[in-house]
Amino acid sequence: MAAYRNESTQHPVTILEGVSPAVAVYSRIPAARGSVEVFDTNRKFNQPFWRNVMSKKTIPLAIVLVLCVAAFGQKSIPVAVQSAPASQNPDLSLGPDSTDVCTYQFTSGGTATKQFLQYCVSVNGNIVEFQSPAGVEHIKHGIIGEGYAVCDFSSGVGYHDYAGFGDADNGSWGPATKLSQTATTVKIARTTTDGRFTLTQTIAQNATDSSAKVTMALKNNSSGAKTVWFARVADVDANDATNNILDGTYNSAFGYSASAQKGLQLSLAAANTFDHVGYATQLASAGCSINVGYTGLLSGADGVIYFNHGMTIGAGKTATVVLKYRGI
Repeated sequence: MAAYRNESTQHPVTILEGVSPAVAVYSRIPAARGSVEVFDTNRKFNQPFWRNVMSKKTIPLAIVLVLCVAAFGQKSIPVAVQSAPASQNPDLSLGPDSTDVCTYQFTSGGTATKQFLQYCVSVNGNIVEFQSPAGVEHIKHGIIGEGYAVCDFSSGVGYHDYAGFGDADNGSWGPATKLSQTATTVKIARTTTDGRFTLTQTIAQNATDSSAKVTMALKNNSSGAKTVWFARVADVDANDATNNILDGTYNSAFGYSASAQKGLQLSLAAANTFDHVGYATQLASAGCSINVGYTGLLSGADGVIYFNHGMTIGAGKTATVVLKYRGI
């Protein structure tokens, strides 16, 4: 149980752990020591997209929070499997192109005014290390899980790559191509093996607020419009530990160590017009079942955060979302 400040009244309120973001939304303001939690009881889910998707999949509309629903019956992987080496755990479903090897490393800050930040990107555009402040690691712990997922609702085909958590789905990605690299940025493109989608990621260091900005542009290469889920995913082990508080809001998702008072937040870096929501589960799931196992706030848990967008992309068009990772 924790106290939060209501954004409307500015008065403290008490919320039980496990409250669903369908009922209440809160987020941590990543400031200095003494930062506060913000709670808003007045927001409700923006539901038109989710209603549309549910009606297409004949999911009962009585389910207000669609993130509780498992689409297409695809496999999910308990996060606890990260305690075993990947080579001994076939459930991770590592494809030939999946990797958690650090290739492009970026470092900034570490001064009196700029918090230290070091992160590393794989050849496939996964963030396989995120250290901020100095000595506080949030991703590179055990088997590394971070990446992206797409679900094509028109076909029920999913595509994902979660680094060490694998990339085997009923759809798959082709090899990645590095388009450009500077001292602060790397740009990587990847097309699905069926040619339907191309994902172009630009991952850029932002020394001003010690964040890594992730711009994801998804192009629909098909001749018709596609309705998709488009998600960023991270197995957060805040402060290099697996006993975390994890949850999300409309604009963010986070994993946080209460004992260390450190964590990692994934949030919108630029507003967009798509439906979006952040949340956490204890499962690393295939592209079309990333909502499996959603129960609300996780406390004392080893979990995965998701920031999911719902959108329809016209034929030959590109949808772009801009997110950022930041230590909190």
